[in-house]
This record gives sequence, structure tokens and C-alpha cells, in this order.
Amino acid sequence: MNLLLKIGLLSLFGVFCEAELKKEVFLSVPSLIKAAGYPAERHRVSTPDGYELQLHRIPAGRRSARRIADPTAKGKKAILIVHGLLGDSGNFVIMGPKRSLAYLLADAGYDVWLGNLRGNVYSSHKNLTRNNAKFWDFSFHEHGKYDFPAMVDKVLNITGLEKIMCVGHSMGTTSFFIMMALKPEYNDKIISFIALAPAVYFDNMRPLANVLLNTFDLPRILRERGILAFEPWLLQNLFANVCTLRRPETDMCMNVIFAIIGEDTDQNDWNMIPVYLNRLQSASLRHLEHYGKVAITGEFTTFSGGVFGPVKPYNLTNVRVPVSLLYGENDQLTEKSQIMRLAEQFKATGVLEEVRPACDWPKFNHLDFVFARDVGKLFNKPLIKYIDKLYHKYNIV
Repeated sequence: MNLLLKIGLLSLFGVFCEAELKKEVFLSVPSLIKAAGYPAERHRVSTPDGYELQLHRIPAGRRSARRIADPTAKGKKAILIVHGLLGDSGNFVIMGPKRSLAYLLADAGYDVWLGNLRGNVYSSHKNLTRNNAKFWDFSFHEHGKYDFPAMVDKVLNITGLEKIMCVGHSMGTTSFFIMMALKPEYNDKIISFIALAPAVYFDNMRPLANVLLNTFDLPRILRERGILAFEPWLLQNLFANVCTLRRPETDMCMNVIFAIIGEDTDQNDWNMIPVYLNRLQSASLRHLEHYGKVAITGEFTTFSGGVFGPVKPYNLTNVRVPVSLLYGENDQLTEKSQIMRLAEQFKATGVLEEVRPACDWPKFNHLDFVFARDVGKLFNKPLIKYIDKLYHKYNIV
């Protein structure tokens, strides 16, 4: 990102010291993990269609005597966590050791693997540069068809385990369900899946999708102007030059965001907003188009034929692993009614483990799963107890 833009974003708040900025804003995820006192590893994952992805691993807790992975260790429980749209592996460490899911899991004895889907800074292509339009010719369909399976296989290959637990947030859940629909053989590789803010149905977003894709055809307008993807600088410019975040609770920009994800000013850590903005990742225009098609058609459909092409729903009956669906009571993006629709499908096929609110905070929204001020005690610590229960239930100890 342009240095002047960084300075503008940070001076907008005036709340960070230089040391904090270096750690929270400028460090890579593995470096951030090491700075927090945890061991960190990078693993390269190659997809069948030429993309190179990074998996970030925390093989042990901060107080563990074992600082590197031990392939001879017995009973080590591996868990793969995959981020949502505009995110990366850093989503699960950025709130620090006392709050972030990845650190808390590592301290609880888990072998933690953090995935990165194509498009973010931890991805590349063997032959295509990020300035090539073909690089961005993907949606969450390719995440599910290529990225997620490749990451699962890498974790299994490195650990020698037969099965792992998976957790996804938002688009990470979309990608998982597509993987299972297209590659049912992966049911044999997964213990259970925990979906945080499951992003499968979006009937509630149909009016917005129609405006963006039908009335204005926003992706076409952007492509005609040479914009190949939703790059972070677009939002960063908006926040730095338009928004008045010195009073976030009354800011127009935040009100627009809250209208989409759900308002929760109480759990917003306002001092972290510059960090979130500086760590935003890219998304393809196809992401918007594909989610738009799902919203407009009311079906969890492929993108075949484009936004207004034929509806070809993914076969969710191929999902045969236990699935837990956790939603935010105030999530306006993946709202409760849409989660319950998905739950009914999984209940009918006998794979629904549980569907419930993420926590007892009534204003818990779409981003609170990763960025809530009290995410550690509100959600992550109870979630780890739930993960422990699932491991014991399915005799994986």
C-alpha cells in the first residue's frame, strides 16, 4: 500500500505507538506469531490449476517445551482454520494471544493450521502475475474445488494423520461445502466441520445484489476501468479520505458497514481499526458476481453461465461429516433465517451436529467471530471446549 495512505490511515486515529505499528501492521503472519512467543511454520501448497498458497502452522503452544513440530508425537490433534472474504490467516491471530482462536487452540494442545485462499497476499501463480486478468478468474468455486482440498491434503501429508478437524468463517464455510459437494471422497478425511457465520444462502441480500449486478452491473464498470479485483487500497482510500472515524459511532461509513454485517459498537475495538484496514486482502470481482447469483436465484448454485445463467445447485447431500452451524444473533449478512434453512437440509441428511447462536451476546455480528473486543471470553474459549467435546465424541484422542 502507498506509504502516504498508510500514514493517513494511522494519523486519522493517532492512537498507536511506533512499536505497536511495526508488530500489528507491518509483520507477516508467521512473523506476528513468532513475535507473540509461539513457534511458526510456513508450508507451500500447490493447486492443480497452478496457484501457490501458504499454510501457516502453529505446532505448539507458547509454554510448550516442544518448539517445533514432532512427527513422532502421538495423539496430536490437527485443526485447519480457513478465513472469509477479504481475509487471510492473520484473522485468527491479530487479536493477540489472550483473544485469538489460533493462539488459544495452540495453548490447548492443538496443532493449528491456518489456511490462505487464492487472491490474498499469501498466494501466487506459477505462470500468471497479479496484474493479469486471468489470475483473478476465480470465485469461491475454485476455493472449494482446488484450494481447500489441497490444504487438507497438505496437513494430512505433513502430520501423518488420517483425519483432521476443520473450521471456516464466512467464505471459508462456502469453500468447505463446495469441496464436499464436488469431492465427496473428502468426507473420509474430515472429523467434523464447524461453520462460523455459514455463507451459503443470501435471500436477505437479493435487493442489494440486484442493484449491484442488474441495475448498475458494477463488475462490468470496474473491469472497463481496468480494475481487475477488489484491492485493499479501494477501501483504504475510502476510509482515509471520506470517513470520519475519530467518532466511529456516528460515522456514515461505519453505519453503512453495520447495515450489512450488523451493528455492534460495544464489541468494536476501535483502536484496532487501522490494523484491520492495513491488513485487508484482495477479492476477485467474480466473488461479488457469484455471491450475487446465489442471492438473486435463492440457490447455492455454481457460477456456470454467469450471473444470469442456468441455476445448478451444489449437491449438499454429499456432505456426510458432522456439521455445526454457529451464527451471530445480530448478523445481518448471514442472518439466522438463512442459517436455519441450511440446518434443515443437513438435518434431513442426518449430518447436523448442532445449530445455535455463537454466544449469548445479542449483538454478535458477522465480524465479531474474529474481531470482537471480547472474542476470547465471549466465543473462542467456549468454542475450544466444544471442539474438545467433538474430538472425544468421535473417539479422536
